[in-house]
Amino acid sequence: MSYSARPFGLVTASALLTAGLLHCSSSNTDSGSVSCSSVSPDAATTTSPSTCYPDNDGINNETYVIDIAVDDTGFSSTGGDDAGAKNILATQNESQVTLTLTNNGTKPHGFQVGCVSVCSSYPTLPAGCSPEACFPADSTIAPIAPGAKATITFDTPTPDGLIYPFSSSEPADSTVPGLNQGQWSLM
Repeated sequence: MSYSARPFGLVTASALLTAGLLHCSSSNTDSGSVSCSSVSPDAATTTSPSTCYPDNDGINNETYVIDIAVDDTGFSSTGGDDAGAKNILATQNESQVTLTLTNNGTKPHGFQVGCVSVCSSYPTLPAGCSPEACFPADSTIAPIAPGAKATITFDTPTPDGLIYPFSSSEPADSTVPGLNQGQWSLM
């Protein structure tokens, strides 16, 4: 299934509530499990992601085409029903994303997704699982010049039910709120 023209959009409160309720019951009662919060983020990861983070909604392997623009104040959708919506992306986990970033600003800007704790969705983890999840390195777009476009393709991480922060990868943008408040929801 391919999705386009709706990369941004406000995720409804009911969808977030439903996702949150689904994840409340996802704890693992296996005797080999440990409290997620007791695992160091730099612990050795030896267990497969599918064992560590069972898919809570059973939906993945989707395909998304996302077109976004960045300017000197923030990110926005470049078309479709959600044109102009700012700073929210929503996709499934373990899905392929082709993201095109267009710089409509007067300075260089880029795109990067940060790491998050998995503990809210996976309160217990099998031994060898990381308590932190990150998007892959190839999901980052280095700063591009004003008027330029860059396109990347990558797979979203396995842990779902989480909101990952995204921002501009340009160091000079670190003090611009609209370039540091993005949220990518993996359902």
